Amino acid sequence: MKKIVLSLTMLFFATSQLLAQTTVAHDTVWFNNFPKDGYTHALKDSIINNSASPAVVTWSKSSDLLLTGWTGTGICDPQTCYNYNNDSHNVTIPANSTGVFYVDMKAISTAADGNSWVTVATNFGNMTFKFTSWPTQVKDFENNNLVTVYPNPATSFINISINDNRVTTLNVINVVGRKVARFDINSSTPNPIRVPLDNISDGVYLLQFADANGKLLGVRRVTKN
Repeated sequence: MKKIVLSLTMLFFATSQLLAQTTVAHDTVWFNNFPKDGYTHALKDSIINNSASPAVVTWSKSSDLLLTGWTGTGICDPQTCYNYNNDSHNVTIPANSTGVFYVDMKAISTAADGNSWVTVATNFGNMTFKFTSWPTQVKDFENNNLVTVYPNPATSFINISINDNRVTTLNVINVVGRKVARFDINSSTPNPIRVPLDNISDGVYLLQFADANGKLLGVRRVTKN
């Protein structure tokens, strides 16, 4: 019995030592309500080195998806800032320390609304930086009858009746901010517009309506089941 207790004690000690020497990269961080003011703003994440030795982190920008009007301006590790590129870099995080990484982003006033994201790959895991902007002070089409959308929820199609001749563009945006369809609207466009949904996944989508200058006039949320 004493041997069993001793073994369990040794196992616990070894496990504690292992946990105390982990280096952790966070998964995903968000910048909600990102200001579309044309200025650079930073979003930070960190790698925590809980070990008793320095940790060498190898990292690079592995992928990104930037909506129209969004620009990555730089990436900083705990020691140096670099241009927004895919080059590989090394940085040392001291023992029992936290290394902070930054992704710098900017969006012009007419930038598309939704999610832009950047993934930084490291030898301790990936860090994903998400920048989110959604329309504010948008007219409610349901109340003022500028458009009518039906059925909603939908299965294979939706009908969109346009009741305002300022609307010249319809964009269909998914939940990660990616444009999945665009429709140009003019005097020869059928009204209502029948939008097929057979080739898109179930979920929530935004319908963005804009004028000829690209100004957003309104947004409607639709669900495909």
